[in-house]
Amino acid sequence: MRACVRVRVCGLAVAILAGSWCAMGAERQARAIRRSDVVFMYDNPQRYEAYGATVMGWAGRRDADHIRAAHAAGVRQFSCSVGFLTEGRGVIDFSEDFLDAACRNLAGEPFIVPWLWDHQHKGHKYYWWCTNSPLYRKYLFQRLAETVAAGCDGLHIDDYRGTSGSVTWRAGGFCPHCLAAFREYLARHVPAEKLAKLGIRDVKTFDYRRFLLDRGVKPDEYNRRRAGLPLAEEFHHFQVMADNDFVAAYHKRACELAGRKLTLSVNSGLSSPHALVVAPHLSYFCCEVGHGAPRRKPATHPVYIYKLADGLDRPVCSTAAGQDWAFVAEHKTYELVRTWAAMSYAFGHNLMAPHRQWCYTKAKGTHWTEAPTDEYAWVYRFVRAQARLLDGYEAVAPVAVVYDNAANRRGRGRIEGICTDLAAANTPFRVAVAGDHWLPDYRLTAGDLARARAVIVPKQLDLDAAQRTVLDGVKAAGRLVTWPDRAGLTKLVPPPIRIEGAGNLWAVPRAKPGDRKAPVVIHLLNRNYDPKADRIVPRKDVTLHLRRDLLPGRKLTKVTAHAPKAKPLALRATVGDTETTIALSHVGLWTLIELH
Repeated sequence: MRACVRVRVCGLAVAILAGSWCAMGAERQARAIRRSDVVFMYDNPQRYEAYGATVMGWAGRRDADHIRAAHAAGVRQFSCSVGFLTEGRGVIDFSEDFLDAACRNLAGEPFIVPWLWDHQHKGHKYYWWCTNSPLYRKYLFQRLAETVAAGCDGLHIDDYRGTSGSVTWRAGGFCPHCLAAFREYLARHVPAEKLAKLGIRDVKTFDYRRFLLDRGVKPDEYNRRRAGLPLAEEFHHFQVMADNDFVAAYHKRACELAGRKLTLSVNSGLSSPHALVVAPHLSYFCCEVGHGAPRRKPATHPVYIYKLADGLDRPVCSTAAGQDWAFVAEHKTYELVRTWAAMSYAFGHNLMAPHRQWCYTKAKGTHWTEAPTDEYAWVYRFVRAQARLLDGYEAVAPVAVVYDNAANRRGRGRIEGICTDLAAANTPFRVAVAGDHWLPDYRLTAGDLARARAVIVPKQLDLDAAQRTVLDGVKAAGRLVTWPDRAGLTKLVPPPIRIEGAGNLWAVPRAKPGDRKAPVVIHLLNRNYDPKADRIVPRKDVTLHLRRDLLPGRKLTKVTAHAPKAKPLALRATVGDTETTIALSHVGLWTLIELH
C-alpha cells in the first residue's frame, strides 16, 4: 500500500455570538467555497453570465485556454474531475491487460458498475475498477497528470470510494492485489494470537478468499453473511483505509505536479460513516444528495446532510440524485427544484446550478436533461446579489445534536429524524460530531458543548470513555436531552422562533461570529408546495416571533425583507421584553430578513 498522507484537523471549537452557538472549526482551513458561490457541476460558458457562475466544481473542461477564459469570465475557482469508477473506456484503451485492473468478487469474477449497465466499449461492459491494482493506479496517475497540466485550480474525484465501495454492496475486494495487501494489513495490525485461533499460522501465504470458500461461504451468500464472518470487520476496515489513503496520496501528487495547493472535493453524499472518512482531506464535498423528487414535496434529507457537514467543518456543493433529475425532467417540476436551491443556501451550502443534469432510471439507464435558463437562473442571480448577507455567516444555534460515528457504523444512533423534527419546529440547532477510529480528528470536548443550552442525543450511543465523560458532565449540569423528550427540550430552550398566520414555514437564523455590527439574517423558507401546479403557495399576513434570548444583548429594530424578483421592503419590528415581533404581508418561495 502507498504511504498514508493525513491532513489533520483539530476537534471542533465554537465561536460565541451573543451567547448563542455559531459552529466553527478550531483551526479551520480557509473556506474554499463561499456561501454565495454559484457552483457549476457541468461546464457551459454560455451559461456563466446568466447564472453568475463563480466556481466550476465538478466536470470542468481540461483545457488551459478554456480555463483561462473561464477565469476571465468571473469563475474564481475551476476544478476538473477524475472518476475512480467511471473510467471504463479509458482503462480498456490503456492496456490489453485491463482485466487485471478490475475488482473481483468472492467467486473471483469481475463485475460492472451497476448504474453504467448500458455502457460498453470494444465489446466490454464498464467494469468496476480496483483502486488497489497497480495497473489501475498507473492509469489514474496518467489521467491526473493530464488533468493538472491544464492548469485547474482544484481536483474533483467522482466515486472516490473505489474498491471499498464494492465490499458491502457487490461482494468485492477479492482480486489478487487486494488479497496481497490484506495480508500485509493483517501482519501489521492483527495480533498473531487472534489469527492463530482462526487457524492462520502463516499470514504471508494467507488467502482470505480461499479461507472463506473453504469454510463453505458461497459467493451468492456472502453479502447476507458478511457481517458475521471471521475477519469481516478487519477486511472492511482495511479496504476503507486503503482507499482513503490513496485519495490523500493522489491529491498530494496533484499538488506536486501543479507546484501549488489545489482544492480537493469528492462525490460523497455524507449519508453513511463510510462517506465521512475522507472529510479531513477535503476542501469541500461536491456530491449527489437524494432529494426525494418522486414524493412531490420539499425535501428534508438535505437538512441532515448540511448540518452534519457543518459539524465536520466542510462546505457542501450538492446536486440531487440521478433518479431525482429523471423525475424532474419527465414532470418539469422546476419550482420543486427551486425549493432545493433556496434550502441549500439558507442552511449555508450550495446547490449546484441545475442547467444540465445526469439522469438515471433502471429502465432508461443514463440520460440527460437540459434545463431552461429562465426557470433557475434568477434564483442564483438573487444569491449573487445577496452575497453580503450570506458570506461569513454561520448558524445561530442554542441546541447541539450529537452525531456518534461509532454508533452509526453499527446501524444505530441515527439523528436524521431529530434534525428534521427540529428544523420543522423552527428550533435552531447544530451538529456536534463524536468521532471514532474512522474519524479520529473529531472529538466531543467539554468546551465544545459548554455554551449549548441543550444537548440532544439519540437513545443509543457507542461513545468511547473520554467522550462519554463529556456527556456525563452535560447530564450533571441538567442540559442533556434524550430524544424524543420534547418537553425536556422546551424546558431548557423555550421555542426560539414562532410563526403565526401560516404553517409549514421554516425560519433559519444566521449571523457573523464576533461581528455585532453585521446584521442578523433570518432565512424564511415557504414549504407550502402545490404538487399539481408545481408552485409554492404564497402566504399572507404572517407574524414572526423571535425570542430575544436567541440573540441576547441585541435590540434589533431595523428590518428589511429581500426576496427574488422583488425590491427590498422595509418592515417594522416590535421589541418587547421577551421577544421581537415582525409582520410580513407576503411570504413567497424564499425571504431573507435582514435585522439591525
